[in-house]
Amino acid sequence: MSKNTSNFLKIVAMVTMLIDHIGALFFPHIMMFRIIGRIAFPLFAYLLVTGFVHTRNINNYLVRLGIFAVISQIPYHFFAPGRYNVILFFFLALLSLKYYKKNRIYIPLIVGILTEYLKISYGMYGIIAIYLIYTFYNKDIKKTMLSFTLLNILFTLTTHNIIQFYSILALPFLLLNIKKEIHMNKYIAYVFYPVHMSILLLIYRFLII
Repeated sequence: MSKNTSNFLKIVAMVTMLIDHIGALFFPHIMMFRIIGRIAFPLFAYLLVTGFVHTRNINNYLVRLGIFAVISQIPYHFFAPGRYNVILFFFLALLSLKYYKKNRIYIPLIVGILTEYLKISYGMYGIIAIYLIYTFYNKDIKKTMLSFTLLNILFTLTTHNIIQFYSILALPFLLLNIKKEIHMNKYIAYVFYPVHMSILLLIYRFLII
């Protein structure tokens, strides 16, 4: 994946995540916000796998995720009480990929169970999605798309969470190859997560007073 395409996917993921959180906080009865928001996670998951495959220093990548996971938990605590934020999920997913690559194939199962037990965003579903992306990465994008679609069908049938099925709307974005130069600081997506939640919470607090 080119840097331009990666940056474009980050923008789409951030915008759709913002729409999702606006809907969750201000318009919980309007499902279109949540449907659009389902696009964000698969794109962030694909970007995580891309980062894992191409990073020169996996430990530095883990440290960045760990720091922002801790920072993000502060606003997320008020946004979704009793749960842990998605950056923590990505930290654990990346950690599991690191050890999985060292042939410790039991690690993904342990991490998946841990995310479910601790009620970390996306849980076992997210871990499976990331490993499907990793399995077919740079091999066959059609298999990635098909396996992710089947995962969402299975998840919908077993949990009756119809909204999550719409995450397949992210799949066409994986076919893009952006030629136009898009420059973006590598920390912008990390910062955006806690900052946008904090701003939304402040607006919400102001409106209900």
